[in-house]
Amino acid sequence: MSNNQKLQQLDSDQSLAYQKLKVAQQQFGVNPQSLTTQELQQVDRLANHSLAIQQKICRSPEARLIHIDEEQVNQTINSLVEQCGDIYQFQLMLNKHQISESALRLIVKQELVCDTALELVSGQIPPLAEQDALDYYHKHLDKFSRKRTWKVSQILITINNDFAENRAGEAKKRIEQVYQQANADNFPQLALKYSECPSAVEGGQLGWCEQGKLFNEIESVLQWLPKGVVSAPIQTEVGYHIVVCHEEKPEQVATFEQAYPSIEELHSKRAKTFLQKAWIAELK
Repeated sequence: MSNNQKLQQLDSDQSLAYQKLKVAQQQFGVNPQSLTTQELQQVDRLANHSLAIQQKICRSPEARLIHIDEEQVNQTINSLVEQCGDIYQFQLMLNKHQISESALRLIVKQELVCDTALELVSGQIPPLAEQDALDYYHKHLDKFSRKRTWKVSQILITINNDFAENRAGEAKKRIEQVYQQANADNFPQLALKYSECPSAVEGGQLGWCEQGKLFNEIESVLQWLPKGVVSAPIQTEVGYHIVVCHEEKPEQVATFEQAYPSIEELHSKRAKTFLQKAWIAELK
């Protein structure tokens, strides 16, 4: 029996179970058992649609010319095992969803045939005209712009009237005491000891923060704060902060030459999708 005939005889229930598992992971990051009724309906619809397309592709003349060897199947299954954590968890997953190992191999082979066929029919992508790329660049300048960013660490004392030590007056007193001790060198140790922000375990490091993502009160200080200097206490709606700026990147707009590779990549992706959909639509 040919590979194509085997794929056509693939158990539809097991293949659909695999598709539901895959879609649930892709769409929601969980197994189907953890989904709501509405989410399950969405998964069922997408899984059935995906399976129907795969079956359609596998019956195409192009698919009949594709050979998938066992080593390709093994590599894909090994990747699935890694995603599950280990072979034991992988076996549990198969048993839970009533998918046999032999069926899984055919399911994987079917997916590899489909992926290869889609790559073949979308191999001849028309080149991107420079004027079209330039028009896209000017129309979507916001996609190629970077706001001012700061690499920041902070120490936070929160305001919370449920706790005596976090009432506004006490919180302000505590942050001022920390501020009197703080400098760029001991800031990580003080953050670990005193900060009530989750970043305390990282020595107060918030990483790179883009303009517009921090509290306005903090950004107003960062506009002029020299690198490596600890700010005076800053009050926001959540409490009192002291911050230090390690590095800064100014606002920048990429040139057309810098943006061109990403525009070309987007063009290729869209063109491949268009060619693949058009080919699938023409299949009987």
